[in-house]
Amino acid sequence: MDTPLTANLQPQARSLYGPWADVLLLGGGSVIAMLLLRALDLEGESIVVLAGVMLFLANFMNHPHFAVSYQIFYSSWADVKSGAMPADLRRRWWIAGVIAPVLLAVGIAAGAFMRINGNGLVLAVVMTLMGVLVGWHYVKQGFGMAMVDAALKKRYWPAPARKALLMNAYAIWGAAWMVGNSTAVARNFWGVIGIDYVVPGPLAAAAVIIACGTTTWCGLAMYRCISQWRRENLSWKQWPLAGLVAYFITLYLWMGLLGLEPAFVLVIPFFHSLQYMTVVSRYKSNEASAHGWTRMRMVWFVMTAVFLGGMGFWLLPGVLDYLSTGQIPYFDTKVAIGIACAWIFINVHHYLIDNVLWRQGNPKVKQFLFDAQPAR
Repeated sequence: MDTPLTANLQPQARSLYGPWADVLLLGGGSVIAMLLLRALDLEGESIVVLAGVMLFLANFMNHPHFAVSYQIFYSSWADVKSGAMPADLRRRWWIAGVIAPVLLAVGIAAGAFMRINGNGLVLAVVMTLMGVLVGWHYVKQGFGMAMVDAALKKRYWPAPARKALLMNAYAIWGAAWMVGNSTAVARNFWGVIGIDYVVPGPLAAAAVIIACGTTTWCGLAMYRCISQWRRENLSWKQWPLAGLVAYFITLYLWMGLLGLEPAFVLVIPFFHSLQYMTVVSRYKSNEASAHGWTRMRMVWFVMTAVFLGGMGFWLLPGVLDYLSTGQIPYFDTKVAIGIACAWIFINVHHYLIDNVLWRQGNPKVKQFLFDAQPAR
């Protein structure tokens, strides 16, 4: 059933951390960063320094953002076991939480074994799969930001607008992948090289034309919604503006610039993770308030995420690489298969569990994100 634009009005607009803060945290901050990088015009050694800085910051934002998805997802086991989670989500939980990681781990392990013995095809295929799914995950998260903000403000997008937003997200993903898939960044991951291919020009051009068409469709749908809200004399703070800004920044800035500017490529994952962690922090804060958790429990949750990120991305796979080569792995011309495999597994699996975790109908998300009273 479609939800009218005027349904469930509230006297004040709800947000995650405030209207301006939401705009910055959900993607607007990346615009400022990219303008600064453009002004600095980094190149050569400056790019290397920036890469080192972003790799350091990854330990406190990017890697924990993967870890918290695991913490939240697998902590829902009690709901799966008791039947508190809807049947459809329980099936998806088993696929994403049990079946998929086993199959993925077996495939990556087989690819690593073959790569060590001189055949890198399987690992290259898995690496390429991750590259394809990165874009899918980014645009789905951007679409999710638009839906989250709309649900918080009780200013739901009608069905035609939601369809336009989603179809446009997929079209931009397809066009960005076809135009930029052959970049060196997309093919090289800790020394593991993905499949080297180039999409034919006419096919890439067709994808861009389709993306332009869906952008027009999406723009018209947004215009109709905003026109309706203006007729109702609603202020911009009552519109789901922060989510809409996050959606367009994700699609057109992050996806559109991917591969064009090395400096931009280095900072985009940080802001993608910040976008994710903004929603997670509000979700966990509401859960803590509902259960009366102490501040120390929340600190422990954050520390656990940092610890798990370090273990999963660095320590455990790094030890495997050291045991197999006798050298501490570092990124140069050599291959760090253990780290590469760990990063590929965590990335791909994260995309799959997120598709269940934040799905519409998840009772925990409804309780601790949409029905809870967030900051104004």
